[in-house]
Amino acid sequence: MRYWTVGAHCYQFYGDERAMQPSEPAVRTPLLHFFLITFAFTWLIWSAPVLDAVSSFSLPGPNIAWIGIGAHGPLVAAFVLTYRTGGWTAAKRLLRSGFDLRMRATWWLLLIVVPVALGGVAVWLSSSFHDYQPDLSLLEQPLLIVPVFLFMFFLGGSVQEEFGWRGFALPRLLEFQSPFMASLALGLIWGVWHLPLFFMTGVSQEHMSFAVFLPLTVAFSMLFTWAYLRTSLNLFSALLLHTTINTSLNLFPPVELEAGGERSAMVYLLLLYLVTATIVVVRERKLFFNVQRRPSD
Repeated sequence: MRYWTVGAHCYQFYGDERAMQPSEPAVRTPLLHFFLITFAFTWLIWSAPVLDAVSSFSLPGPNIAWIGIGAHGPLVAAFVLTYRTGGWTAAKRLLRSGFDLRMRATWWLLLIVVPVALGGVAVWLSSSFHDYQPDLSLLEQPLLIVPVFLFMFFLGGSVQEEFGWRGFALPRLLEFQSPFMASLALGLIWGVWHLPLFFMTGVSQEHMSFAVFLPLTVAFSMLFTWAYLRTSLNLFSALLLHTTINTSLNLFPPVELEAGGERSAMVYLLLLYLVTATIVVVRERKLFFNVQRRPSD
């Protein structure tokens, strides 16, 4: 079975107490270091399977191992920089924040049901109007869904990425950007980080269009930020949403994993997520466009 993947501060909102905020250079420097370490770690390791795909270079070891190791870039960068500035106490706080299961039942339901529903609708539309014949083997073997979900959580991108993107980068972006602009910037960076995957063989991105994938990560980013802020900065919300999205892509694959395969479901998926993200941003516009914040600790 092929698996699909997409990919400690606390804040309160105040009136005009912007003098309490840290200076932008003090925030931007660790952010810059985070992005540099993340991209250097991941792209250096991922360069091996890329060379294997486009040249005569022979990759030592299985392709999936290199991809899995490289995916740890955001995780490594987040914990290295967190430890550097706050020691083991800060590193342990960041780790614990990713496994705080205390969310209202409504959020558990939303973060699990919505990605599955959108994935299912996208595949249904493609099947109805484009004669797409999706591989629904996982859906037909429901006993495998939970193991796939757990695999996606621990090894399929959630743990490897979310401690970095939403655990480290997002809180710092929010110190000098509105949630909307922070989500937009992080979504674009997050999407570009995946770029080497589109030049590899044996991965789902091999059959995707990056022009569709990039705006999809921006739509994802808006939803991640919304969930993160509305669950009182619970990082587990991001890990859960990431896991559910990746699991939904296995339940309802949006492209055929073959050369020249049907890709319309991926376009429908993008449109559905863009509509969903737009509805959320419009309804939560006071949240997304509020720039008057300060750290509370």
